[in-house]
Amino acid sequence: MNYQSRNEERRLRELTKREHTLFGGVIFGIDGHVIELQARAGDTNREGWSAVVTGMARKPVGESIDRIRGAFASCEITPPPLEVLINLAPAELPKDGTWLDLPLAVIILQALGELPDLAHEQEDELILMGELGLHGDVRRVRGALAMAFAAKPGQLLLVPRDNERECALVTANPDHKGCKVASVAHLREVIEFFKGTRKLNNVLSQPLSFEPVIQKAADFAHVKGQELAKEACTIAAAGGHNLLLIGPPGEGKSLLASAMPGILPRLSNPEKVALTRIYSACGELEKDGQAVTRRPMRPVHHTASRQSLVGGGSDLPKPGEVTLAHLGVLFLDELAEFPRSSIEALRQPIENGEISISRVGGTLTFPSRFTLLAAMNPCPCGYLGTELCRCKPQQVKKYLSKISGPIVDRIDLQVEMSRLTTEERFAEAPAPESDNIRARVEAARERQSRRYSGTAIPFNAGIPGGAIREYCRFTPEALDRYKAIVEQNTLTTRTMDRLAKVARTVADLEGAEDLHPSHLDSAARFVVGGVLRDSF
Repeated sequence: MNYQSRNEERRLRELTKREHTLFGGVIFGIDGHVIELQARAGDTNREGWSAVVTGMARKPVGESIDRIRGAFASCEITPPPLEVLINLAPAELPKDGTWLDLPLAVIILQALGELPDLAHEQEDELILMGELGLHGDVRRVRGALAMAFAAKPGQLLLVPRDNERECALVTANPDHKGCKVASVAHLREVIEFFKGTRKLNNVLSQPLSFEPVIQKAADFAHVKGQELAKEACTIAAAGGHNLLLIGPPGEGKSLLASAMPGILPRLSNPEKVALTRIYSACGELEKDGQAVTRRPMRPVHHTASRQSLVGGGSDLPKPGEVTLAHLGVLFLDELAEFPRSSIEALRQPIENGEISISRVGGTLTFPSRFTLLAAMNPCPCGYLGTELCRCKPQQVKKYLSKISGPIVDRIDLQVEMSRLTTEERFAEAPAPESDNIRARVEAARERQSRRYSGTAIPFNAGIPGGAIREYCRFTPEALDRYKAIVEQNTLTTRTMDRLAKVARTVADLEGAEDLHPSHLDSAARFVVGGVLRDSF
């Protein structure tokens, strides 16, 4: 053995004695988690370097090694022929996705002596995340904003260049902890940073400029006629009430639903951050710089599975449409055509504003405080009560009974829409309405914010049953009217509470502190009776 070979053998033995630590980030559900990577080189591998990853690493993480191998070749890096053992801690947390490509590449280079380690006191100050391409490019990953929330004050989060503007949104949240964010576009930049020849700048110091990921809603002026339905939509938006539209096909139900987000209150900065965090973790942001600046409207087709509606997954819990509709509108068209199990699964998110999903990989809770807007035909053919209808009474009853009583009890407002008259169809389009309606809705929501300040009640629809009389103050005449409506219609306790909540919203829209008989009469049009409730 010559002198050079002995030196190389000695160097390889030295490499096997060293321990290396680095930190990366992964997304579990919609939350970011810091992962500790521990590595050390092992036995010589005659066929070249190799790596073994342990710690609940799933298939995508195992595929990272192949991508890293290609990136090393592109960067003309030829590591020594050693096997690297890498552990991902905590081991009980499943590691999926491509977030760990970048930290795995760096710690492999450290273990093989190609990169220096960070000083011990700096190890936990740096978190890396990013997907590697075969050419060494560092690619965008989903959920980078959630990882920015998980980073501690003073920590530097190193992300792909295409994620930097998304991460910058963390500064718009009052709970921002003061982490730093830097970005890279290629593995060479990371190597230069670790070698001390490149400085990375904190992108959080740059001004924010974001593009909306959700398009502007349609204007209510586009909906011809249907004034009663428009009034119901206004009440639903002002008080956070769920709404069901029942009517023949082609008379504006879907158009009303598409216009609904345009009259909801504008998002606050913390709400924009919360929604962008959800959409980022779910991979709904198509490019960097997009943010959810408008309330979402999620239309769900009746063929959608229960899992896609409420969330789930074969192994790891993933958010569904109810979470993507958080702080916005969930629109279920043709409600009676949905599988009954899918509709019943909406009970928890409607009641609690969140949904818990349990799978083998763990149990996660996702936010899901949305306004439910549902639409359906009054009968299978859709033309009940006209000469066009050929449905038999038994068919109509069976069709309506697909919606259970408990679900109907959770829908505050029900509107029966009629066919438009010829005059309404040919009427000239009025001036834009949505902005004016939203101004009324925002004023009503502001009154509710003051009323429920210091409580967990978000809006009128969330008033608990036992607190109705506390927050719904009746004039003597209104109380008499309230009792009369309850007695005449034989209302259940839950329905009479719902009547009071809707009347409270009508009063807020009019700027009244106390409930008057007219408020109760307006609310009763949408709460008492109706095709669907009469079927039970």
